[in-house]
Amino acid sequence: MNRRLLILFFCFTAGLFARAQKLEFVLTGGSGSFAMTDIKKLNSDLQETVPFPTKLTSSFPMTFQFGGYFAARITDHFTLGLIYAYNSTGSRVASGDYSGTYYFDNILTGHSFGLLSGYRVYQHKSLRVDLQANLGVVITNMEMKEDLHVADTSISSSYQYSSTGFYAEPRCEASYSWKYLKAGLYLGYYLNAAGKLQTDEGQKTTTATSWSGIRFGILIGIHQAGY
Repeated sequence: MNRRLLILFFCFTAGLFARAQKLEFVLTGGSGSFAMTDIKKLNSDLQETVPFPTKLTSSFPMTFQFGGYFAARITDHFTLGLIYAYNSTGSRVASGDYSGTYYFDNILTGHSFGLLSGYRVYQHKSLRVDLQANLGVVITNMEMKEDLHVADTSISSSYQYSSTGFYAEPRCEASYSWKYLKAGLYLGYYLNAAGKLQTDEGQKTTTATSWSGIRFGILIGIHQAGY
């Protein structure tokens, strides 16, 4: 997406917000799973290559995710907004005995920026259920670290990579409102079109990141009366 398209996108969004009936600001916190298929294969290939036995002690576990969104009610049922989420996870291949230790770590952080579109499918008094279709980009930074310590010898190396990919996230949100406050739960699935990792110098690799997986958590926010 080039600069001109970004300008048009934000102008379009600003115009919708200007026409909006009600506004809300929501913070989210939860967890999720991460596919990371290519990097898992990278770890597996490494274990077959090194001349000593290793164990996969961590493989992209579920971690705490936080984010939020700013949205506007365009019609009685339709909501449009901007959404952000932060994710982090990692893996470790390790080996250790009386002769020394070895670690190979991949540490990833991801920033998702997108467009939220929601449709109210149920409401009873202050209880409501919305279905969302969220689209955007995810920017990933990865640090690859390798450490070998044998007797009095230590060898360490660290490399930085980054990638940019697109995502789609169908999500269901159930919430309860009281005056200007809103609280609830969300459940969704994050689909990440894999982005190829590249070095700081811009050299592309054949390894892609994939943040695909389930997402769930809680939400709390504020909104205008009558939202």
